[in-house]
Parts: sequence; structure tokens; C-alpha cells
Amino acid sequence: MLQPKQLAFSLLLPLLLNAGAIGVSLPLNITETEHISYSDIDLPRTTYEYKPSLGLGFVFDTNVGKNKDFNYRLNLEYSLAELASSSRLYSDNYSKHKYSVVNTFGISVYHSPYVRLWIGPRVIFQVQHMSSSTNIRSQNNYGIGLAASTGLNLILTKKIALGFDVDYHDVWMIGGENYRNYDGATIGDTNYYTVTAGTNKGLTARFYLLVRFGEHYEQNQASTPIQSIIDPTL
Repeated sequence: MLQPKQLAFSLLLPLLLNAGAIGVSLPLNITETEHISYSDIDLPRTTYEYKPSLGLGFVFDTNVGKNKDFNYRLNLEYSLAELASSSRLYSDNYSKHKYSVVNTFGISVYHSPYVRLWIGPRVIFQVQHMSSSTNIRSQNNYGIGLAASTGLNLILTKKIALGFDVDYHDVWMIGGENYRNYDGATIGDTNYYTVTAGTNKGLTARFYLLVRFGEHYEQNQASTPIQSIIDPTL
């Protein structure tokens, strides 16, 4: 019976042998809004608006510049964002560390040996940790969501390509928060815990530098007319 590591390798091996591209990505969170509810009835539903932030990621794509319609893209990403505003009181800086696994299923709209335009859905798995600099609040959330995306690949050479895509995502999250009361002047001494649930919505753009391996844009060969063995003049 296959062990978990052997099973994972057996699933990834066909993707790797089928060629594609690997590279780095720069995810830019253009807008990001979270609506969080709390199990503690004394805490009202809160809206968090985050400043635009830049992250870093690793990407694998099965089809950057092939003469095929489908591609699967896997992004592993990290980003750090700062709070722009909130409906809860804060006395200091508030930041969020976000780790994402982004699965893209792309369908070609147009492709040639030099460019590929695609659209497709995304499935996102997300873990994030949010905290204030004085630990008034510390929150961990785990989420899964969907996104609509579109992107463009530019084939520079046989080995190098550039990419760009943009998506709008909606992630459903659940987690928990440790907090102390704060009334705008005084920070309480008692620590509390509450369960959290909510959504993370926003617009994200990504820029890519990709290294292609084993990819070839194979032109479709024109089919040769079948010659009849019967003389058409008969």
C-alpha cells in the first residue's frame, strides 16, 4: 500500500513529466475587506479594511505557452498587510500575516506561440494571523474560497515567460481571537477568547517571472485528404 509521501509524489509526477513552468510571483492585494462576527455577544460584527500590500510566492503551471486549451496553476504565497480602518477601537498598529494556496483552472481564450490569454475559476485555501503591536487583539483564521480570474502570459524566449493575472475572491473563514477590552483610553488586564467567523473579499493582481521546461508550441498539422481507392471518374 502506498505511503502518503509516495501517493503525493505519484500524483505530482505526471504533472511534472508533462512539462510546464515554475517561477516566482508577486501578489498585490489591491483591495481587501473582512467582515467578522464573534461568538461573544458583547462584540459587534466588525469590518476590517486593509491597505494595499505586496507579497511573494512560488508558482507552478502546466501550460504557459503550449498549443493547448487547459492549464492548471498552483500558487504558494505569503503576504503582510496593515490595517487601514476598523469599526473596533485600536490604540496601535495592526497587521496580518496571510499564507495562501491558490489553485487555478484556466481555459484559453486565445493563444499563439507568443501570447496566451485565459480565464478560469480559482479555489483558495488560506491561513492568516492578525495581531496588534501591544497584543490587545490576536486572531487566527482558516478559510476556503472561490475566485474568478483572468490572465495573460507573454512568451519571451523558449525558456522565459512573463505573466499577469487578476482575480476577485470571496473566502469563508472560521477561527478564534484572544483580546483585552479597550475603551479608547484604557486597556483592560483580563484576557478573553471568542470564536470568529466571516468573509474575506477583495481584488488581487499577480505578476510572474516563469522558467519554462519541456514546453513546445506544437502546430496542428493540416489533415491530409483521404485518397479513395475508387477512381472518381468512374
